[in-house]
Amino acid sequence: MDNALLLSGQISSLSAKIVGALFLAYVYWKHKRKPALWWSLSWVAAAFSILSDITGNIYILSLSEALWASFLFYGTIVLMEEEGIANEKVKLLSAIPVIVSLYGALVDVLGLSSDWFALVGLSYAVSAFLMVISGLLIISLKTFYNKKALYLGSAVTLHGLHELDYPILRLVEWFAPIGFTLGAILALLVAYFMIRFVFTEQFIKGIKKPSVEVHFKPGAMMPMPEEYTTIKEKLEKIPVLGFVRDLNTPESWNVFFITSIEGRNSISPTNLARITDITVRYLKEAKEKGFGGTVVVDCPEYLKTYNGFEAIVKFLSALKDFALFYGGVLILVIDEGAWEERELVTLKRVLT
Repeated sequence: MDNALLLSGQISSLSAKIVGALFLAYVYWKHKRKPALWWSLSWVAAAFSILSDITGNIYILSLSEALWASFLFYGTIVLMEEEGIANEKVKLLSAIPVIVSLYGALVDVLGLSSDWFALVGLSYAVSAFLMVISGLLIISLKTFYNKKALYLGSAVTLHGLHELDYPILRLVEWFAPIGFTLGAILALLVAYFMIRFVFTEQFIKGIKKPSVEVHFKPGAMMPMPEEYTTIKEKLEKIPVLGFVRDLNTPESWNVFFITSIEGRNSISPTNLARITDITVRYLKEAKEKGFGGTVVVDCPEYLKTYNGFEAIVKFLSALKDFALFYGGVLILVIDEGAWEERELVTLKRVLT
């Protein structure tokens, strides 16, 4: 075995993981982005994986490898959850590698098996498989993060695929230096693309407390289209969250175009759950920063066409309740001529 090449690969991989952990921790500290926190923890676990392999502690090796994959997957699901395309229950899958690792250690401690694969190899295989899934999930975010998601997801997927060969080839002496060198290269790539990813405007973008104040009563208001023009002028310097069909909005607004056509910053009119999730996160962040958020929906008629009246009333009622809870306001631009009298009466009763 070429010990010098092996040690070089291990040190390079360890360095990449420490650097990655530090950068991601900084992003979390600076911008309070939870996915960055979990990804940072994944790199810390990955660093312990290398250290334990160098020292020959197979228990720590197995557990740290499992935690690496678990934290990586958990952070990825948190990111997807923020975009409204993942269910919170999916996070439970992140516990699988840790459970497998602890089970293998228990079996070994009880003397039921001294097999290396049962203690380390199986944990590595399960962890690597979850890493591959994490990479593919990150790639699926390219709609929101463009090529940066593609590059990061591809690097994570390749790294996971490489980890899959560890249980088979780690004990093959001639391959160990090659494996660690390849692992170091992939770790460097993942660290590089992940650091680029978390420093993108899309990832770190948050709302800032406005320098001017516009006082609206918390809850919901239903201006007519002609009144909305005046309201937009008042909100020109406010970080409004808008779900719109009319893209003629102030630059300070963060707007999502409601359309059935897939694209960046677009939301399907049937994806009411995602609109709700984005709204809640926005209102919560605004409250934490000391002001009431403002949410504009300028196309309730368009939403009604796709979802039906009953569904849209329940949806808008929920948005109003969230606005009240977080001290914000929901501005619902209503064209009264597009609603039946019965529908209009119900809307006003529920929302005002």
